[in-house]
Amino acid sequence: MRLSSSILIVGGGPSLEGQKDLLRHVPFDTFACNRFTLWEERPFLPTYYACSANAVLRDVEPADPPAAQRRFIVSRRRDQLEGWDGWTPVYKKEWHDLLLPGVEEPLVRGGATMPGIMAQLAIWMGYTKLYFVGIEQRGSGHVYDPNGELRVHYFIPDEDKLFAHWRVIKKTYEDMGVELTDCTPNGRLNGILGYEPLSEVLSGATIPTS
Repeated sequence: MRLSSSILIVGGGPSLEGQKDLLRHVPFDTFACNRFTLWEERPFLPTYYACSANAVLRDVEPADPPAAQRRFIVSRRRDQLEGWDGWTPVYKKEWHDLLLPGVEEPLVRGGATMPGIMAQLAIWMGYTKLYFVGIEQRGSGHVYDPNGELRVHYFIPDEDKLFAHWRVIKKTYEDMGVELTDCTPNGRLNGILGYEPLSEVLSGATIPTS
């Protein structure tokens, strides 16, 4: 059950620390990923959670992340998607079409980072307003590891490939009437998705009632 048509897609970038108080009052569903659960001061329970199967199998990402409704396990290898009780398997192919609403199997286009996959899954589930936080897209520096002590960095595609992927996401989904807005201060996607401070998004949001 969705709270509204809006969803907050959450990365693990260091800017989340400065938005922590705002994140306590998000009135719509949230989608976290990777090692977000390591942030001990995280101010909310994610509605959804996504992890890479390969990273979970290597004990880099959590095998039992917190999620109020649904967890997604993602891999480019179908054999890695077998046997995940309690998870929704998501197969990714680098040059596949973007995932659209109404498709039975969640087969996503890869080629960027997990937030790009989360965006596809959110739209597949019926969300039409996507806001992004903690998605600097720089590969290093995380809210749960500010000093780099874990020494685990996520691969970031070269800039041309990364931006090209996000331009496809923006054009494809905005042509369908979906709104995508980056709320990550100084994030690399500000110039593609447009930027709006999270405080302004929340000030104009309607708080759902039961």
